[in-house]
Amino acid sequence: MSIFLDFDGTITVQDTVGELANFALRVRADEGVNLQKEWDGVVSAYVDDHTAHVHGYEPRPHARCLPEHEIEFLRQMKTVETRSLGRINECRLFRGISPAAFRDAGRELVRKGTVRLRPGFRRFVERRTRDGWRVWVLSVNWSSAFIEGACGGLEGVKVIANDVQEDGSIAGPPVLNPPGSASSDEGPRNLTNSRDKLDAMEAVLVAEGLTGKPSVYFGDSTTDLECLLAADLGFVIADKEDSSLLKTLRRIGKEVPHVRDNTTSKLAWAENYEDIPDSKFTLSSNDKN
Repeated sequence: MSIFLDFDGTITVQDTVGELANFALRVRADEGVNLQKEWDGVVSAYVDDHTAHVHGYEPRPHARCLPEHEIEFLRQMKTVETRSLGRINECRLFRGISPAAFRDAGRELVRKGTVRLRPGFRRFVERRTRDGWRVWVLSVNWSSAFIEGACGGLEGVKVIANDVQEDGSIAGPPVLNPPGSASSDEGPRNLTNSRDKLDAMEAVLVAEGLTGKPSVYFGDSTTDLECLLAADLGFVIADKEDSSLLKTLRRIGKEVPHVRDNTTSKLAWAENYEDIPDSKFTLSSNDKN
């Protein structure tokens, strides 16, 4: 009886990474440090790296017609994300910004309407927790505190994401770096791709004794693909029926009807949380025990 929700584009209407960076740039500018040029370089290098991976990977998209084909492509993206985190750490854009400051920034950006939550999100979560569901936000975002602020401190909701350290570096969540675990050659494991998300979700289910209980996942991008396929029920949040994730799922043979038309499909899509019927989340007495 677990629900996992991606954050950027799933809980929010749009990706918030740019707003998170802009907040940090303003903080550093107030300190007399202008890092705009350095940050533009980080973004440009990531775009070039990502583009090279997408265009150079074989097999090409049209030949990746099975889930395992696309999963391997997404897992190979880890090196791109790891190199990008290295550049972010070297830039030190986030150095000295406290979790409380990130939390306040998330809350304020939502209050001003700069970051918008999808319609029905708060009501949906409140009803699910009231009915006995356990809820986590699972995100590759750089700051769990920023997410907490943006979500408005919903009671009973836990956030699993990366965290900004005092020196400005980005560290992965404890669930991917338990005490006594061996680090990779790159150091502690960050939460950056579809496999990381799947491993984090499965680790939570084991730790909380929820393996075998109903699980639901909400996501909007291919970073969510593995979790969507692994959960008992998956909801794609999309503004239209030809989103990148929906097209990818259909290419690998997955039917994804709109939630209004869905009866028995494991996957469905919706524009917001108001469209999702409560009947999908009815728990039996056995599920609650």
